[in-house]
Amino acid sequence: MPYRTVSAVWKNNILDIEDALRRWIINLPEFIPESGCDVFFRADDIGFPGKQFSAMTEVFKKHKTPLALAVVPCWVNELRINSLIDELKPDMNLWCIHQHGYRHINTEVTGKKFEFGPSRDEETVLKQLARGRAKLEKLLEDNFCPIFTPPWNRCSAATMKCLVELKFKALSRSINVKPCPLDMLPDLPVSIDLHTRKENSAHESLEALLQEMTESIKSGTAGFMLHHQRMNHRSIQFLDILLPALKNTKNIRLESLRTLA
Repeated sequence: MPYRTVSAVWKNNILDIEDALRRWIINLPEFIPESGCDVFFRADDIGFPGKQFSAMTEVFKKHKTPLALAVVPCWVNELRINSLIDELKPDMNLWCIHQHGYRHINTEVTGKKFEFGPSRDEETVLKQLARGRAKLEKLLEDNFCPIFTPPWNRCSAATMKCLVELKFKALSRSINVKPCPLDMLPDLPVSIDLHTRKENSAHESLEALLQEMTESIKSGTAGFMLHHQRMNHRSIQFLDILLPALKNTKNIRLESLRTLA
């Protein structure tokens, strides 16, 4: 599993982060549509537990908030899955453990990164998706949720066709990406990136993150994407404030990805 650097947003002073977040929370009711807003959290690049993974899951346990865990099939074995399950117990209903690609490698020679992109033939895609699903079903048994998150949040139309053939219930990518999802495969996109941000300035990154949160809440669906390898104590503290605030705000519905699917 590759090492990830910490994004600029989490290099702000913790007091500045807390102050900005609390001001955002005060204004939160103004952003919520009359019909309310569905909010979910999805953590990618899951392979085996460690200190950062534990810190992330503990804050979701503390606030009894659902978290979808996107597991890379080739990064796990029986020992790692058993360690993962031990870490997540006792309330397994909090977690939607689902499939994140197959090997999580870029297979495109040029352009944007894809594991299952336009250059790959449908037969190979189908075989790898099926192999990954079979492995996770065997290791996770009833704890496996048939949802697919593609690495880098993008995949080809052929991949989506294969997912339907393999009876996946939903897809979860980034918002406003192409190709459009199939009618038989609901897309549950993330729209708020907590940890793979590209801004260089800590202050600008924090402002951009809060703006993403505002626009997503206004839309009626807000999907948060997490990467535990890029988390530090500041991002954990951010979640420790945000989760109970969302939970206690009228017309905010904290949902499991499984339920939305």
